[in-house]
Amino acid sequence: MVERIGAQKAFKDEAWREKLFQELNEQQFYFVTSKEPSILGIAGPGSGKTRALTYRVANLLQEGVPPYNILLVTFTNKAAEEMKNRVMNILGYLPPGLWSGTFHGIGARILRRHAVLVGREPNFTILDEDDRTKMINSCLASLKVDLKAKEENTFVKRGLLNKIFSSARNTGSNVEDYLKEAVPELVSYTSIFQEVFRLYEDKKRQANAFDFDDLLLVWLELMQANEGVRKRYQEQFKYILVDEFQDTNAIQDRLILLMGEGNAVCLVGDDAQSIYSFRCAEIDNIINFPNKRMGCTVIKLVQNYRSVPEILELANSSIEKNQKQIDKDLYTLRDSGDKPWVYIAPDNYREAEFVAEKVLELYDDGYNLSEIAVLYRSSYLSQDIELALMKRKIPYLTFGGLKFLQRAHIKDILSWLKILENPRDELSWQRVAMMHKGIGNATFTEIWKQMISFPDPLEAVIEGKVEPRRAKQGLETMKETLRTLKQADKDNVPLLIKIIMESPYGDYLREKYPDDYAERSLGIERLAAYGTRCPSLGDFLETLLLEESLIIDSVKESSPQKDFLTLSTIHSAKGKEWGTVLLIGLNEGRFPSPMGFKNMEEERRLFYVAVTRAKDNLYLTAFEEDYRGWGSYISGPSTFLTELSPYCYERLEVEL
Repeated sequence: MVERIGAQKAFKDEAWREKLFQELNEQQFYFVTSKEPSILGIAGPGSGKTRALTYRVANLLQEGVPPYNILLVTFTNKAAEEMKNRVMNILGYLPPGLWSGTFHGIGARILRRHAVLVGREPNFTILDEDDRTKMINSCLASLKVDLKAKEENTFVKRGLLNKIFSSARNTGSNVEDYLKEAVPELVSYTSIFQEVFRLYEDKKRQANAFDFDDLLLVWLELMQANEGVRKRYQEQFKYILVDEFQDTNAIQDRLILLMGEGNAVCLVGDDAQSIYSFRCAEIDNIINFPNKRMGCTVIKLVQNYRSVPEILELANSSIEKNQKQIDKDLYTLRDSGDKPWVYIAPDNYREAEFVAEKVLELYDDGYNLSEIAVLYRSSYLSQDIELALMKRKIPYLTFGGLKFLQRAHIKDILSWLKILENPRDELSWQRVAMMHKGIGNATFTEIWKQMISFPDPLEAVIEGKVEPRRAKQGLETMKETLRTLKQADKDNVPLLIKIIMESPYGDYLREKYPDDYAERSLGIERLAAYGTRCPSLGDFLETLLLEESLIIDSVKESSPQKDFLTLSTIHSAKGKEWGTVLLIGLNEGRFPSPMGFKNMEEERRLFYVAVTRAKDNLYLTAFEEDYRGWGSYISGPSTFLTELSPYCYERLEVEL
């Protein structure tokens, strides 16, 4: 009997190994099956990174590793779900218990478990960027410091304080040291900024709230300060796998090193695609990781499955100019195709005409519009393209604009729901209260002082214990809506949203946005539909706030036409691919941008990301004269064009 079981296992193991041989190339197979405790996978664009990482997870499970011993960290919840689905397709099942998600999502999960240790209750609110900015600005206003109007405008309206606090924290620095290093011209304001920061921390504590940065920083502080908690998770997560490691900041790097002490750590990323320094991502994290984990094995995944050889030759020719990188050379087994084309237009209008005509030509040749993308360094470069497309009635979608959750009517609905989940959320109370008749900033301040004196501000309002001197009618209207919400099933999100829309808020929305009320209502309906996927109100709010990629385009959702051309910033295009890519605005001062001249290697990596989105055809365009703005702007072609080997591309001469 024992021998038969052993034979069956051996046969099963052999069949699994044969499957890996068939499904993976040599580099991927080594990555998936390696037993080394520290692995750094350098995965070039189009090299099957997600496939390799997914198969590594499946292989661990196949070898009998309990799922709760695996932690899979990604940069979007969508990526985490996609990987879990792929694992299920590979194995035919997905055992429960596997931890997967974003850094921020995992941080929130751990902090809710141990909220009492970090000065919060488990139902804490997560502040989005707008909420954080408002709270910081209110702290600055409360100090009543004598600032010049220009300086106050800079600190408040431009959100400079928010950016300074966030950047300091994500780089592992304090406010004083960060100012000295990054913005020395503001060092004289150090004491003011430190006091604002102290007040901000107090306000978050009173509101039972964390901001996005806290989800990482407080998680790290919890692990460092509490040995019992640290050892619990170190003992649980024997296998830690991290995707897109080139996008990590200093705090995320420290978290992985701390959580991975004594455990197997496997990182995947591409230093050549590190393009988020403005979000505090540090390329040194991936380049220096082998020095931080002794005996680290570096595995390079460089076989590209996406692009024709000619496109890869151009990409390699460009990125090799960078000094700070891990050497690699992409190759492909695809058949040869066309060389990339370079077109220098007389001006920006002719560039736009060329792009629109080329899209029509490709469409006539049998390409779907969805197989074509127009990419650019900065959003404003798309304006002339959009006009040229509209003139020809070519449908398109833009990416890199306002996110769904940043729209005013969506924030309104979420504020009502946040109050139900966390009755101490001052910002949500303020937004909801000020929609009602007679309630302004002064009246809300009076109401809030009364509310916060009660253990449960929501119950206090509903029971009539809050009695302002003014705006009693407005408070009464708000109270009735809150009472109806409180009596409903708290975890039935669509029902809660329906109640809000049937309350006087529905009339408020119609009056405030008469021109696009129908479209906004449709957006709220989509929000409610999304709520059907979440088991609780708390899960719904957290999932929305932590999923940065949740962008719902009203045009795409409402139109029966599903074949659209894509217009996108390069940052928003990362991780995507198209048959044909047209990369526009390749001029000095446009790409690289004026700010980009300070970090040309990252700008070159951005160019590398852009050109490697293309599978079959690549067009690179520039202009001799630019009439955007006052007068004309003349600059030569981008460095990223002039430094290319002339054998990498063909010049295109066009008469329009």
